Amino acid sequence: MPFRLPAKEEKAQYVLSQFDRIARGYDLANDCISMGMHRLWKDKAVKTLLSSESGSYLDVCCGTGDLALLIASRLKSGKVTGLDFSGNMLDVARNREVRYREKHNTPVQLDWIKGDALELPFQNGLFDGAIVSFGLRNVTDYQKAINELTRVVKPGGRVLNLDLGKPEGLIFPPLFAFYFSQIVPLIGQVLQNDRKAYTYLPESKRNYPDPEGISQLFKNAGLADVRHIKLASGSVALTFGIVR
Repeated sequence: MPFRLPAKEEKAQYVLSQFDRIARGYDLANDCISMGMHRLWKDKAVKTLLSSESGSYLDVCCGTGDLALLIASRLKSGKVTGLDFSGNMLDVARNREVRYREKHNTPVQLDWIKGDALELPFQNGLFDGAIVSFGLRNVTDYQKAINELTRVVKPGGRVLNLDLGKPEGLIFPPLFAFYFSQIVPLIGQVLQNDRKAYTYLPESKRNYPDPEGISQLFKNAGLADVRHIKLASGSVALTFGIVR
């Protein structure tokens, strides 16, 4: 039976069940699928996000916490909050923090909160910056999610989105499409015994806006100086803007 993306009214519960199920092996699968490149993309994103070596930052759809911990590692003081709607993902993030603190003496506070990207449980202008990484595709309303990120960041702070882009060139786009649609599910089957979840991940790109479309959503949210950076021959895009 061909794979069918969930309808909008089914999407939130569908995605939650997928990510709860694959949480434990998620990091290994990400390393294999991206051949470790996601670490470089996230490093670029954190460098773009941070305005100083202190402050309060939010990672929405934080998953297993790798990006939130990367932010914390670049701060000398402050607080990093990771929010996700998957309790299993947050359990992995908390365990990851314990291992991190065993090796690093950091004064940065880390909070892990179960919550909805479309209704962030924070007051206006609380954070110095906010990011969503490979998570925007999974929400039911892209514009509302970006609006919420913008709402909780102070004027002058940055809002970032790191996600799939639009591959460029003559040869790379069909190769990328084949890899993403055919090889990624196989990796999920081998590493996680879960072909279904890793079929959803590439299929979720189908209705997701291209970088220009995401930039327009940023502008609609009232963000200034909106730009996007192409990574991995355009297959990944980092979009960012400044809160007015």
